[in-house]
Amino acid sequence: MSCGSCVTRVERALESVESVARARVNLTTGVATVDPGDQRPDQTKLAEAVRRAGYDVDTFRPGVQSAGALDQTHLARLREQRQALFQAMGMGLPVLGIHWLAPAIQGGDRFGHIWPHALQALLTALLLCSSAGAPILVGGLRAVLSAAPNMDLLISMGVLTAFVSGAVSLFNAHTDAAHFHAAAMILVFINLGRYFEMRAKRNAASAVGALAGRIPRSAQLVTDGGTKEIRVERLKLGDRVRVAADTVVPVDGRVVEGAAAIDESSVTGESMPKRRGEGDNAIAGSLVREGIITIEATHVGADSTMGRIIRAVEEAQSGKTKMQRIADRVAGIFVPVVIVLAVATAALAMLTVGDGSVAVTRAVAVLVIACPCAMGLATPTAILVATGTAALSGILVRDAGALEEAGRVNSILLDKTGTLTTGTPSVAEFSAVSAEAGDKDREHVLALAASAEKYAQHPIARAIVAKAKELKLELGEPASFSSAPGQGVRAEIGGRTVRVGSAAFLRAEGIDTAPVRDGRDRAKSAQSLVFVAVDNAVAGSMSVADSVRPEAAEAVADLRRLGVEPAIISGDRAETARAVAGLIGITDVCAEMSPDDKLNEVRRRQQRGRRVAFVGDGINDAPALAGADVGISFAAGTDAAAGAADLTLLHADLTRLPMAIELARRSVRIIKQNLFWAFFYNLAAVPLAASGKIAPGIAAAAMMFSSISVVVNSLRLRGQNRKK
Repeated sequence: MSCGSCVTRVERALESVESVARARVNLTTGVATVDPGDQRPDQTKLAEAVRRAGYDVDTFRPGVQSAGALDQTHLARLREQRQALFQAMGMGLPVLGIHWLAPAIQGGDRFGHIWPHALQALLTALLLCSSAGAPILVGGLRAVLSAAPNMDLLISMGVLTAFVSGAVSLFNAHTDAAHFHAAAMILVFINLGRYFEMRAKRNAASAVGALAGRIPRSAQLVTDGGTKEIRVERLKLGDRVRVAADTVVPVDGRVVEGAAAIDESSVTGESMPKRRGEGDNAIAGSLVREGIITIEATHVGADSTMGRIIRAVEEAQSGKTKMQRIADRVAGIFVPVVIVLAVATAALAMLTVGDGSVAVTRAVAVLVIACPCAMGLATPTAILVATGTAALSGILVRDAGALEEAGRVNSILLDKTGTLTTGTPSVAEFSAVSAEAGDKDREHVLALAASAEKYAQHPIARAIVAKAKELKLELGEPASFSSAPGQGVRAEIGGRTVRVGSAAFLRAEGIDTAPVRDGRDRAKSAQSLVFVAVDNAVAGSMSVADSVRPEAAEAVADLRRLGVEPAIISGDRAETARAVAGLIGITDVCAEMSPDDKLNEVRRRQQRGRRVAFVGDGINDAPALAGADVGISFAAGTDAAAGAADLTLLHADLTRLPMAIELARRSVRIIKQNLFWAFFYNLAAVPLAASGKIAPGIAAAAMMFSSISVVVNSLRLRGQNRKK
């Protein structure tokens, strides 16, 4: 593919296949992603559709292996383009030299100009048949046969027009009509531009290769006869792999033998190595610092943690922003318009100047200078670099549209538990209401609460169960269990109804929490207050301490610096939420919010014209994450939260929030710069070429410069400071 017109053509070809809901094509990577409809589309039919449209095609499965294969493909193309450039210069520069020297070396008779022009014609013909010219001419012919005008068609028309006019000049005495040098210079500059463009594209795509590089190529497979080295892609589920010190874990697995200190910073961002022993999980891409372990593979290849990360990045890079869709539509109709302009330019030159040589020169210049390559590269290259840079910084972007939306965010709602706090709370204090309430002493109340929370997944529930186990209390088995996400649970324990949750939850259940007096002071110290009710009476309370993340205040300050107003939105008590807000510098607090309340708050702010991001990691946050303009979650959060999120933070580090928004804004800014340059360049260049101010060779150089400039401008995104 050579321009945005090619992208549109391939997308339409793929979408014409039965069971294809949508197709997305990335000009920079040369990758097409197909979304299936009701059924999985036939892969053979997809390939045939692409070939009928005039393009070659290959298929691969996204993930670790494909990332390396794609990099090798880019490298091979770069070598081919380097060879094409050498051929273009080896034959094109002599043509230009002969053109400059022709007045001095040609004979003085009527046909003395023929032999230098014939030599130029021979070299130009060889150039057209070489790898520097033939692929372009074949691409132009394909465009004609498939009725899909593209950049190759414009260049082919320009080159062939110049060559044919030069051939005609061999049979007349008008040396000014010889345009072999124009054809040669067009091919020299086109191949020079494509070489630099391919190098820049490979650099832009290097992030996926860098991620894939974190997985070793081989692993030590444990067999009955010892260990043997095999390639990582040959590992299967259930295989046992031995990983020694200073070796990268090749697959996700469970430790079945040994213990080791494992550095997981490349995946989780945790700076300190963690001890992993039998029964613990090991993550692909993490590094064994000390010790030796044997792991049993639970996820391999594209299904491993690193494989899923790479796949997520590849999917994001294949997406399109609203701006890119507009640019592709414009590029799709741009080539026919340019052909019409070139014909009109030639006709106007014949009418006004009356010189066929001038008409040809101007028409060729218009054809070459107006190629929409820069227009097609403007957005996908920036998205490619931005999503890759984000991934290396521990930020996964679901699609290009999410990155565009994140750049417009001006309001951010932060869940408290697990987001602003560490999400690993502990029971700091617990008490019974009074001895008069029956046998509900402190430990009995805790045991009942832990029994009710036994199968709940909320961090506070796990803290209550952990405290009961720490005190070696006997837990009962719930006869029934139900939960209100983010608020509380109800269970039948030993024939009694036990409710554990917030004050709002108990009030909704018709239970008065007034007998609990001491909890109000505890809540002011940023501790969450949990109530326990047995049957229809409050029995006790617990204060659960969840420490605020140390980087939270810094992240809030950075968000304000970016003009993003932060707010806390929590299902916890107002006193607790305000205490946390005071510690990190937030004044806007919404507390005691149900999942529906959180979603409604997001919508209220959107109705006021705000672009809202929501940050959460629990099941109760999923509706708000999906309803926000941008949903952000931690990778360690629940599957429901991760599925609803547009951005996923691999590292439990809140400073990634302002980093993600800043990177998104820079990306949108660079996309706008690229598109402005691409459109402005054509608006300014075409009239100049049509008026004869720009020669065909210079037109090719200008077109080359416009394409390279948008790629190089996009590469500036790699300068975004990344945290390791």
